Amino acid sequence: MRILTVCLLACGLTGFAQSPEEEIRKVLVRQQADWNRGDIRAFMTGYEKSDSITFVGATVSRGFDKVLARYLDRYPNKDAMGELTFSGVEVKMLGANHASVLGRFHLKRAKEAGGDATGLFTLICHKTAAGWKIILDHTS
Repeated sequence: MRILTVCLLACGLTGFAQSPEEEIRKVLVRQQADWNRGDIRAFMTGYEKSDSITFVGATVSRGFDKVLARYLDRYPNKDAMGELTFSGVEVKMLGANHASVLGRFHLKRAKEAGGDATGLFTLICHKTAAGWKIILDHTS
């Protein structure tokens, strides 16, 4: 019985280790859930809180506060935010502490709230002491 317990503990401990790709995917899963709850501030925890992060869309926003302000302005309420899903997510490691992420987003919204929207995104993520964070977001 003691050997079985030791084996189960050893297997359980190694089972918790996640690859960087899995950790990055968890950030996106959490962001999707935060968005769908209507919580932009929680969604933004996926971004590095620094003046150097960049969001590229129709315009360029630099710095955490400006990216947050952009989201709050563009999506002022839960109806405007709609329901977000990500698909086709590809994570490619660019070294031990950086990765690129390519994927597609889809927002399902009522016509009155802007209608459905879909597009592509490219992210550059950086591993920090607080986990993987987005430092560049290009969404179109």
